Amino acid sequence: MVAITNAMHDTTREANQAGSEGKVRFPFISATYKYRPGGSHPADPPSYEQDLCKRSNLHEALTTLQPGEPLIPLYPVSTAGGIFSNNVLVHTGPGDKYEPLEPPRYLPVISVTSLRRPTVTNNGARYSNKRDKDIMREKIRGALLICLYHNYDRVVIGDFGMGNVYHNPPQLLAEIWRDLFLFDPVIRGHFACVVFAFEDPTQNTTQWFWDQRVKRTQREYKRKQSVKSATDYIIPKSTSTTAEWSNSLPPAPTDMAIFQSVFHRDEIERVLRTPNPRCSIAMMLS
Repeated sequence: MVAITNAMHDTTREANQAGSEGKVRFPFISATYKYRPGGSHPADPPSYEQDLCKRSNLHEALTTLQPGEPLIPLYPVSTAGGIFSNNVLVHTGPGDKYEPLEPPRYLPVISVTSLRRPTVTNNGARYSNKRDKDIMREKIRGALLICLYHNYDRVVIGDFGMGNVYHNPPQLLAEIWRDLFLFDPVIRGHFACVVFAFEDPTQNTTQWFWDQRVKRTQREYKRKQSVKSATDYIIPKSTSTTAEWSNSLPPAPTDMAIFQSVFHRDEIERVLRTPNPRCSIAMMLS
């Protein structure tokens, strides 16, 4: 089962509610800062992990070795690796008030790094560097393998790699998750339930890409205007009408809507009917 849901500003709530009926624990996959727990790049807005560290003992879990654990540094986090924290105590709710939770909630957290603001093309639909897609696939696959290693066949996933901090193409990310669940020989068939929980159902990474393109073109247009009087240069019509191009587009789909489309039953059936080169006999024997 795959569910796409609005987490109502608290993604960890989904991890607890998803397993509350049968008392089954759902690990939560969280994007983490590469160099330290709860950290972020100075130019970035606060991340979800930073907020979760305020509301739980996640920071302590990521910095304290448990008895019997090897003395191996957890940071910096490797490209395809992650950190598994089995019992993170979430003691306060989200928002400005941070009201105490009664009772507190315990959940496993898998902390994995994401690419931060990679260069993209096609209005944010594709990575400029193909290797970036492979890296994100390795990170996501690594997180799922951590789940399986610790005997979890259910998982809650937030807006990993998207939003104001990371800005990865949401369509590509959704397809990476889907293809791993459907075709990866180690992962396929091993997850009974997957929940994609979005804090903000209106979050729109694609629209951000479109807006950035308009801003870049407008800056270039103004720069050329400033030198126009001193030259015979004629500003291309395509440059001066970027705002019109932007206004003519339909609204970009939200991140949540993209995941709903990619994981729609009809789309899943279409993908399964399409021959997959990764499942060919030649690929299996290579």
